Amino acid sequence: MKILFIGDYSNLHTTLAHELRNIGHDVTLISDGCGHMNLSTDIYLKRAPGIKGSFKYLYDLFNLINDIKGYDVVQFINTNFFSLKPGKLKYFFDRIKSQNGSSFLTLAGNDYFFCKACYDAKIFKYSEFKIGNEFTPGHLADPGHLYGWISNVNKIWSEYLFKGINGAMAVLPEYEMPVKDLLGEKVSFTNLPIDFSQLPKNPRRFIDGKVNILSCMRSGFEDMKGAKHLYKIAREIEEEMPDKVKVNLAKDLPFKDFLNMVADSDIILDQLYSYSPAMTALYGMALGKVAATGAQPEYYEAIGNPEERPLFSLAPTDNDIKERLIELIENRDEIVRRGEQSRMIAEKHNDSKVVTDRFLNHWQNLR
Repeated sequence: MKILFIGDYSNLHTTLAHELRNIGHDVTLISDGCGHMNLSTDIYLKRAPGIKGSFKYLYDLFNLINDIKGYDVVQFINTNFFSLKPGKLKYFFDRIKSQNGSSFLTLAGNDYFFCKACYDAKIFKYSEFKIGNEFTPGHLADPGHLYGWISNVNKIWSEYLFKGINGAMAVLPEYEMPVKDLLGEKVSFTNLPIDFSQLPKNPRRFIDGKVNILSCMRSGFEDMKGAKHLYKIAREIEEEMPDKVKVNLAKDLPFKDFLNMVADSDIILDQLYSYSPAMTALYGMALGKVAATGAQPEYYEAIGNPEERPLFSLAPTDNDIKERLIELIENRDEIVRRGEQSRMIAEKHNDSKVVTDRFLNHWQNLR
C-alpha cells in the first residue's frame, strides 16, 4: 500500500513508518521531527513563531497540498494534525480526503472528546485536569489549556472530523474510552509501538552501586503531567539516602540521548495522571526498567489481564508514593524482577511488528 502519515508524537508514526517500509509498503511521513526529539522525517514541516512564521507555514502547506494525493491510506496523528485553527484544519482535511483513499485518525494526546471526558469526570477517576470533581494544580495554573480543547468551535470541528474518517486507532485505553460509544467498530485499541532494534544493547543496572532514578519532563507540561511533583519526591529520597540513590533529570532531550539516559537508569518516573504507561514509560519497560506511571485496571484489561503486573502504579490520589519508592529501592531483587517482567510485557504488546499488524488489520477492515 501507499501510506501517508501526517504528524508524529514521541516517535509513534516514525516507528510505524519504519516497520511498514521493512515489509514492503510505500510510506511517507510529514512531521516537525517531534520538536526537541530531532527525529528524521520525509517532509519537514514546522511552524515558526510570529507572523512571519505563520505566513511561511501556510505558504509551505499550500505548496505541499497538491502533492498529497494518490495514497491508499492517510493517517492523521491527532485532530490538530497541522498547527492551525479548526477552520483552516477543515479546509486541508477536506482537500486531503478528496485526493486520497481512506482517512484514519490516531487517538493520541488531547482532543475534544478526551478532554471533555476529563472535564466531566464521569469516565475517569482522575486526569491531568481533575481528581474527582476537583481541578488539579496544573489546570488551575493554566485553565485556558483545557477550555481551548473543549470550546464549542473545537467541538464542531472534532465532530466533523470524526464523521469524515474511516476509522481511528487508540494508542492508549484512555483514548478509546471516551469515543467507544461514538465510533463503535470504527475504533480499535492498538497500543504504542516500540522498535526494539533502536534500543541500546545491554542496558546497565545500579551504576556506581546506586539505584538510579530518572525523572522525565517536557517543558510546559511539568505540572500538567505531575512530573515536577514526582521529581520533588525523588530528590527528597536522594537527600535522605545519598549512598543508595542517584536522581537524574531528562528534559527536552533528543531521542537518542533520552534512550541512553533510560538505559543507564533503574526506575523511570513518568506521568502521575495517566491511566496507562505512555511512550516514556514503555521505553523504560522495553529496556528492562521499572516504570513508575499510570497502571490502572483498565490498562491491564486492555492487554489481556496478565498475571504479572510489574509497573510501579501511580495515581494522584496516592499519599504513599515516597514510602513505596523507598521500599522498592531497598529491594534490588524486586527492581530486577519487575524490570524483566516489564520487558516481557513490552515485547508481547508493544513490539513495532505487533502494533503495525494491528494498524494494517484496521486499515484493511475499514477501507
